[in-house]
Amino acid sequence: MRVNRNLLNFSRLIHVYVSMALLSLMIFFSITGITLNHPEWFADDQATVEEADFVVNPELLLPSTQGQLLDVLLKQQHLNGNRLSIERSDDELFISDKGPGRYLSLTIDLASGEAFKEATDYGYWALFNDLHKGRNSGGFWRFIIDLSAVLMIVFSITGFILALAQRRINRTMAASIITTIAMVIIYWLWV
Repeated sequence: MRVNRNLLNFSRLIHVYVSMALLSLMIFFSITGITLNHPEWFADDQATVEEADFVVNPELLLPSTQGQLLDVLLKQQHLNGNRLSIERSDDELFISDKGPGRYLSLTIDLASGEAFKEATDYGYWALFNDLHKGRNSGGFWRFIIDLSAVLMIVFSITGFILALAQRRINRTMAASIITTIAMVIIYWLWV
């Protein structure tokens, strides 16, 4: 197939620079893809749990002072400030703080101000796997995942354009495309 020379030159340039940008991301997502498929490899890794008791000023436990309470808990390092969730009942306030590879919960008695903190760190592999999935990782990491996906699409399209100009691999490329489409159809029909 005949491809415009300007399109080929542009595709080659984009393909090279996008591949350089993707190198570390592709390695990261490839390794964590394997670790996600084989959690049994890390069955011996034990999570570390830290527990603590402390007292909160009862004036901060009113619904109207909830923002001040969170500020105080963050300053005193009782919270990490990742993905906070707050539930209030008649006698208790429950705060969860989720981050990649970590989970923290606070239970505060509304009458006495007594608080119980439990922080669980699941380790580095859980952190990496949560980053791979984008779980509890925040807006910046979601942007990185989206950027990675866009760059992979650009990388694939420019590589396909470059392959179109190679006459000797057109049959191989056609066989590859047909095989891929057949596998997708088979998967869609039987799974």
